[in-house]
Amino acid sequence: MDTNKKPISELMTRTVCEVATDFSAERILEVMHRKSVSSVLVVEDRLTLGIVTERDVVRNLNRSSGLKGLACTDLMQAPVVTVEQTENCMDVYHLMGSRRIRHIAVTDAEGLLVGVVSEGDILRDFGIEYYMRFQTVGDAMTADAGLLPETATVAEVVALMDSGRYSCVFAIDAARRPLGVLTERDIVRLCHLHPHPESLILGATMSHPVRAVGREDMLHDAVKAMDQAHIRRLAVVDGDGAMCGMLTHHEVVSGLEGQYVSYLKDMIQRQEEVLESRQAVVGEKALLENILRSATGTAVIATDLACRIVYFNPAVSAMPRLLPFAAPGSDLREVLAGMGWADSRAVLKTDVLRNGKLHSQALAWNVGADRFRAELQMSLLIDEGNQAQGYLLLVR
Repeated sequence: MDTNKKPISELMTRTVCEVATDFSAERILEVMHRKSVSSVLVVEDRLTLGIVTERDVVRNLNRSSGLKGLACTDLMQAPVVTVEQTENCMDVYHLMGSRRIRHIAVTDAEGLLVGVVSEGDILRDFGIEYYMRFQTVGDAMTADAGLLPETATVAEVVALMDSGRYSCVFAIDAARRPLGVLTERDIVRLCHLHPHPESLILGATMSHPVRAVGREDMLHDAVKAMDQAHIRRLAVVDGDGAMCGMLTHHEVVSGLEGQYVSYLKDMIQRQEEVLESRQAVVGEKALLENILRSATGTAVIATDLACRIVYFNPAVSAMPRLLPFAAPGSDLREVLAGMGWADSRAVLKTDVLRNGKLHSQALAWNVGADRFRAELQMSLLIDEGNQAQGYLLLVR
């Protein structure tokens, strides 16, 4: 697929599972279980007010004494991250990564709900050429998997899911062989069917046997197996059958991060043309070196040597508290001074940041009545000849 050019409207799911604000948590659990959906949107008059995901169910079960006495507003996340249907797929994917979310509501130009997009929607659009970049399961898997003995309680399972942000927990034996798996969707089912699911035992509630693949198996075959079985994760085992990791939709889609670097290069070139700058901010090699380490979960702002902002990534424009940075052509030093960093001019100098030096700065500023804090990291953008061509600011 060509994610650099495709609008998100081509991938989104147009049939959205909606609930109203007067729904109870118990009723929401029933809807999610009956329709086998990973999220529901809380909507009134086509305006999206909140979202409830399987992860929200896990988090609330772990942090409260029970779910069925909760209201919709107790369970949902608000405000909902939204994008317009004309937004580029790559920007939407990166927004998911920077906000650490798996669902985004899609609206029309008036802000009215028209669909929802998930990691699974993106995954289903991949072509064979995408999988050829990784080839084996080992190239895409994560070694970080939630593992517990089958004697663990559901309370222990949801605690591990919540703390580790795992979408599932595998039951293993003494030799680390997978015996079963309990997923976020299973937690929704248990919460719907049982008044107190926390006391249930993993071995009695898990799905088994576990579908497993080897790290040397072809990635395309593994994803095809998930699709055919209508599942979202596989155990990855070594030659002895012991778990060495897992493969989920998230790991496969995360491989797009490398493609995002190429997309950034195209974006910077277009920003340069708009500003009618004849000097490239940074060459291809430097772009890869400087942006690869900062692509996910971070706001990225690039400038030329005169400190004029020439690029900012979607994380900047998507977060109201970072909007001062979304100003192409503006002097970054003036932006930072307006946000409370009065002596930024003393740092934004090539001699201060030479030889790979980084400058970190804590910053706090107000947006209306709200107070925000962030960690800033400043460095030089260096070209192939080791010459400074601009500045790179990371905001976390």
